[in-house]
Amino acid sequence: MTISRDIPLPTLPRRRGTVGWRLRRAASTTAVLALAAAGVAATGAGAEIIKKEDMMRGITTTRVQCAATAQTLWLNVDKQDFCVRYYLSTAGGEGTRPVVFLQGDYPATVNVRTWQWIPTAKDKNASVTYDPTDQGDVNTDDLMKMADAFSKMAKTTAIYLARMGVGGTSGNHVFRKTLLELHLMNAALDAIKRSYGFEGFHLAGQSGGSTLVTALAGTRRDIACAVSGSGRLATSHDTSSEDPARTGIDTLGFIPSIAQNRSLRFIMVTDSADRTVPAKQQTPFVEKMRRAGRDIPQYFVTATDDYHHGVVGYTELVTAGCVLGKSDADIGTAVGTMVKRNAAYNGQRRKEIALFGKDGIASPHPSADPRTAPGGQARTGGKPT
Repeated sequence: MTISRDIPLPTLPRRRGTVGWRLRRAASTTAVLALAAAGVAATGAGAEIIKKEDMMRGITTTRVQCAATAQTLWLNVDKQDFCVRYYLSTAGGEGTRPVVFLQGDYPATVNVRTWQWIPTAKDKNASVTYDPTDQGDVNTDDLMKMADAFSKMAKTTAIYLARMGVGGTSGNHVFRKTLLELHLMNAALDAIKRSYGFEGFHLAGQSGGSTLVTALAGTRRDIACAVSGSGRLATSHDTSSEDPARTGIDTLGFIPSIAQNRSLRFIMVTDSADRTVPAKQQTPFVEKMRRAGRDIPQYFVTATDDYHHGVVGYTELVTAGCVLGKSDADIGTAVGTMVKRNAAYNGQRRKEIALFGKDGIASPHPSADPRTAPGGQARTGGKPT
C-alpha cells in the first residue's frame, strides 16, 4: 500500500463562532491550523449535493478535481487512486487527538458473489431491515453538521471521514467493509495525522462504519477511544480471496490485538431491538473479548427510528465521555438519561401514529443534548437492563 507524497495540504473550515485556543501546541502545527481555519467557510452556501445515482454507480474523481476541492486527500492504495474527502470541525474546541466519525453503509444491499447492488424490488432486506425510501441524495452541509455535533459534544476537533464511494470520496461503495476500504481509511488517517501534526485519534462508528472502527482500532496504536454503534462485530467473513476489494473485514480476528492494547478504550452501543443489526450479531463480540481477557462496556439504548438502528446520538455522548475521561459508570448515567428521554419520545410517537396514521404530524425528533454531562451508573457486560 502506497501513499502519494504530494498530497494537497488539507484545510480547516472557518469557525462558526469565536473559539479560543485550548491547548499549547507546537508553533508549526498552530500556524497550520490557524491559517487553515481562516481559509474555508463551512456554511450552507458552500454545500454540495452528492447524487444518489452517482454513489450507486461509483464516484470517479480526477487528481485535478481532487486538488481543487477543500479538505481532500489524493491517495494511492492497493494500486488504485482515490480522492478521500473529509469534513473537519472545531465548533466545540480543538485538540491534537480528534474524534473521527465513520458513517454506516449506503444505500442498499450488495450481492457479495457478484459484487453488484441487489435491486430494491428483489432485496429481501428492503423494508425489513432498512427503509429504501430514506436513502436519497447527500448534502455535504449535513456531513459538516455531524462533525460539528461530535466536536461540540467532545469539546475537541472532530472529523467526518467520508467512506469509499459515498460522502464525496471516490470509489465504488459496493466494496464497502472490505480490506480495500480498510486500507483506504487507514491511509487517510495517516495522511491527516501527518498534515496536521495530530498525536492520534478517537474513533466512532455507526453500523458498517463500526466495522472499520473495530479493524482500525485493532490495527493502529494511536487510537485512544473507539466506540462501535450498532456494529455487526460478531460475524466472521471469508478472507481467502487475494483481492482486497473482495475480501471482507473479519472483525473477530482483531480481538486479540484489541484485548492486548491497554491504552485503547473500546466501547459498544447497542439497541436490543435493532432490526438491521440484531443484538445477537453484536453482543457475542463482548463475550469473546471477555474470554480474551478484556472486559469492554456495552451500553444498551433505545433508538428512535422504526428499525431501532440509528444510535449516532448515543455514540456522540459515549465518545464524548470517553474523550473527556469519564468513568464507565458516569457514561452509563448519561446514557440512561438519554434512554429515558427517547423512550418517552417513542411512546408519544406511537400514540400520534395511532391517532393520525403514519402520514400524520409527529413529535420532533429529540436531539442529543450537548449539556448532558456523564454521571452515574454504567451498564456493561452485554446484559440489557
